[in-house]
Amino acid sequence: MIKVLKKNGSLYIAALLLSFAFFYIVAQVAYYAFIQEKVEDYAESILARSDNIILQVREINALREEFSVYTPCSDPYLHALRKRLWPYPLIKDIGYVEDGRIICSALWGKYAAPLSLNVFKNKVSRGSYTWVFDALIENNITADVVYNDNFSVTVSPFAFTRFREDSTRWGFNAVVGDYNHKQHFFRVGNNTSLLENIEHGKVHELFFISEKSCDAQHDICVVAGVRHSFVFNNNGYILLFLFCVASLVGLFIGALISKNQHENQSLLTRLENAIINKELHFVYQPLYRVKDKSIIGVEVLLRWNDKQMGIIGPDIFIPLAEENGLINKISLYVVEHAIKECGAALREKDITLSINVSCSDICSKTFYQRLIDTLQQEGVAGKHIMLEITERQSGRIEDIMQSICLYKEHGVLFALDDFGTGYSNLKWLSMLDVDEIKIDKSITDSIGTQSINRHILPGLIAMFKDMPRTIVFEGVENEAQHLFLQGNLPESCAQGWYFSKALAFSEIENLLAQVKQIGECAVHDADSNVAVLTPEQRNGSAA
Repeated sequence: MIKVLKKNGSLYIAALLLSFAFFYIVAQVAYYAFIQEKVEDYAESILARSDNIILQVREINALREEFSVYTPCSDPYLHALRKRLWPYPLIKDIGYVEDGRIICSALWGKYAAPLSLNVFKNKVSRGSYTWVFDALIENNITADVVYNDNFSVTVSPFAFTRFREDSTRWGFNAVVGDYNHKQHFFRVGNNTSLLENIEHGKVHELFFISEKSCDAQHDICVVAGVRHSFVFNNNGYILLFLFCVASLVGLFIGALISKNQHENQSLLTRLENAIINKELHFVYQPLYRVKDKSIIGVEVLLRWNDKQMGIIGPDIFIPLAEENGLINKISLYVVEHAIKECGAALREKDITLSINVSCSDICSKTFYQRLIDTLQQEGVAGKHIMLEITERQSGRIEDIMQSICLYKEHGVLFALDDFGTGYSNLKWLSMLDVDEIKIDKSITDSIGTQSINRHILPGLIAMFKDMPRTIVFEGVENEAQHLFLQGNLPESCAQGWYFSKALAFSEIENLLAQVKQIGECAVHDADSNVAVLTPEQRNGSAA
C-alpha cells in the first residue's frame, strides 16, 4: 500500500483534496440551510415571547380597577398586587406610579424613596403605555418597565434568557422594534449594529443570514441574523467528521483511478507485447457480387484474444493504439502478416485483399516500403491489395493524392470507405483516384425502412450507375436488402452476414478450394452458386 501511495502520491493527494472540497461544499450548503432555518425559528420565538409579554401586561393592566378599592401602597393594596402577580411567569413585579416614579411594588414593598425611571437604555411611548428598557432599579439591577398613568409592570429579567444563551452559542443577533422598524425597542446579541445596518441597506454582506418575523396586530417586528460561519461555528467534530469521510472517499476514488490507470497501462503493455509476439490474429469477411453472389475478395479484420483477459474487441484496442501511438505498428503488422497468410490464395485465386489503413499510413515511407517489400517477398501483385481509407482519418488531401500515385505505380488499389456518413464526401471522391467506393452500413440499413437515409439512396443509385468504379454496400443482413440491390445496382458488390460472417483463414481456404476449373464455385449455401472473379473481370463488369 505504501509503495502504491508513493508511486501515485500526486494522484491520491488530488483525490483527497477534491473529495474534501466536494464534501466541504456540500456540508456548507447544508449548514447554511440549517442555520437559515434556525435563525428563522429564533426570530419567530422572540416574536412569540414578545407577544406573550404584551398580552400579559395588558391583562394585568386591565385589573387595575380591582386595586382601586385599596389605599395605594397600603398592606391590603400590596397583598392584592402580589396575588395578581403570581400566575404570570413573564411578569416580575407590579407597582404604583405617581408623577412618573414608582412609589411601591409587589416585590419591593414601599420604597423608602420613590424610584425614578430616569436611568435607562431606551424609552419608547406606544399609545397610552410608556416602555422603559433596562431601567436602573437598584445598583447593578436593571429591568424593563412599562407604565400607564399610576400603574407599572416590570417584565421578568429571565423572559429572554434562553435567547441570549442562543446568541452566545450560535452568534445570533436580534433587534425588536415596531412593525416598520422605525423604532427599535431592545436588542439581543453582540453584533446588533451590523444587523441594523444590513436591515436598513447601509451595509451589504453576501454571507450574512437574516430573517424577519412580524405581528401587525401588536405592531411589533423581530429581525434576527448571523454571519455565516465557514468553520461550522468552530465545531471541531464536524470538521473532523468531514476530514475522515473525505479521506476515506478520496482514498477510494484514488484507488479506483489508480486501478483504472494500471489496467489501461497493463492493457497497453499487453497490446505492445501482442504485436511483438504476433498474438493478434485475423478473420476475413468475403465480398460478393450482388447479381450472382460471386466472390470478388476478402476484407481482413483484426482480432485479439488475450490469454488472461480473453477476447478484447477492436473498439477497445484500436482507440487505445491510436491514443498511444501504436496504430502505425498495428498497420504494419496487418500488412505483413495478412499478406503472408493470404499470399497463396491471392496468387492462385486472383482475388483482392482489402486492408483498412489510416491516412498517416498511406503517407508513411515506412509503411509504403514494408508493403512493397512484403508484396515482392510473397510474389503477390499490387492489384490484389485494396487499401481502404476514410476522411475521418487525419491527413492533407494533397499529401494523400501524391502518396496514392506512388502506390498506383505498383498496381495497388484504393477504396473510399464509409461513404455516406459525412466522413467520405464528394470532394474526396472527385479528388482521389480510388478504385472502389464502400457505402456505409447506415445507408444499407435504410433500405426498406422509413429512415431519413432512404432519401439518399435514389441519388446514390443514379450517380453510381454510370460510375466506372466498384461499388460495395457494407452490412447487408437480409434478403430484402439483397433483392433491392439486385434490382437497382446488380453490378454492385456487398458484404455482410446475409452472405457470410467473418471467417478464419482456414475457412476462407475451404471456401475458395471449392472453385471449379471453369471458374465457378460450388454452392456455399443451399440455394446460391458462388464464383470467384478476377479483379479484371470484376472491374470490367463494374464498367
